[in-house]
Amino acid sequence: LPIQGPPGTGKTHTGAEMICTLVTQGARVGITANSHKVIRNLLDKVVQVADKREIDLRAVAKVADREADTKRIEFTEENANVFVALEGSCRVAAGTAWMWARPDAARAVDVLFVDEAAQMSLANVLAVSQAGASLVLLGDPQQLDQPTKGSHPDGTDGSALSHILGGHQTIEKHRGLFLEQTWRLHPDICRFTSETFYEGRLKPIEGLENQRVVAKGPLHGSGLRFVPVRHSGNKNSAPEEAERIEALVVALLNGSPSWIDRHGEEKPLTLDNVLIIAPYNAQVFAIRDRLPHAHVGTVDKFQGQEAPVVIYSMATSTPEEAPRGMEFLYSLNRLNVATSRAQCLCAIVASPDLFEPECRTPRQIQLANAHCRFRELAEPVNI
Repeated sequence: LPIQGPPGTGKTHTGAEMICTLVTQGARVGITANSHKVIRNLLDKVVQVADKREIDLRAVAKVADREADTKRIEFTEENANVFVALEGSCRVAAGTAWMWARPDAARAVDVLFVDEAAQMSLANVLAVSQAGASLVLLGDPQQLDQPTKGSHPDGTDGSALSHILGGHQTIEKHRGLFLEQTWRLHPDICRFTSETFYEGRLKPIEGLENQRVVAKGPLHGSGLRFVPVRHSGNKNSAPEEAERIEALVVALLNGSPSWIDRHGEEKPLTLDNVLIIAPYNAQVFAIRDRLPHAHVGTVDKFQGQEAPVVIYSMATSTPEEAPRGMEFLYSLNRLNVATSRAQCLCAIVASPDLFEPECRTPRQIQLANAHCRFRELAEPVNI
């Protein structure tokens, strides 16, 4: 059962609810993903849901480094201990693909959940599938792809979910589930995200239209903003953009700014409520030099997170100067993740020349179109 969860749709919560329901029905459930961090995130959510629903649930997790057991989770460094625990009181087991692909893991669980299945190769998913009678794939191929190391033959970079989508942006109704309601994105942001990355199927829940920033600076209200900064000769770092972002943030936080959530509740807006994202580490360092206490990082760092205000600095002066070419700087997956962290406001700070590329292939046109569409929908901001 493939389940595609776009930004803010509660993919992890949905998976946790399903796992808890399966446990109440007597099933043994496995959890796997590419990293211990992702596995632990889903396992912690399962525990939260079990506590809330007052479900008698015990879990066992294979970890790299031993840690103290908790009320609901037993930790072990040995694969064999996981399968022994499953024969006892534990109904949920968690571990990486290395554990689930072992011969002694065959049919160890009734249902195996693969979290972030868009980041796990089809080959690895096939290898772990022997562990369960049924397989649930949670993820979103429209967000970050699987990380790759080294050189591999063509096709090996394909994820399980990408394979099932078969070139479509969203999963077809007869092939799996599409979580179509976002609990995060203001309708003006969701409009861009939905039409650009999800074939118009993603919708905001009622109340998200209330979300907005109340501030005196140029960044206020809700929706998309474009901040043009002219510069030349910059490849992966733009001091001019870092300077402009500092000015934007200082102006935003001047006075007593606040933001309104979807329930209409007003909350103070602080530096912790702002995410600043860049495609390159060099630009991250340039921005941190000016805003050392801000949340600044690359796109990869912030997947899964959200904030009232997001600022995306593109850093490169022209398409020709992009260090890794258009495929990286204009990546649709990265644009999707960067802009969809925002609850109220999303601003792109960039050289205007990036929106006038000389495209040489249909793929380059597709990449440029998404960025140009953002600029079309965005309100210009000059500071």
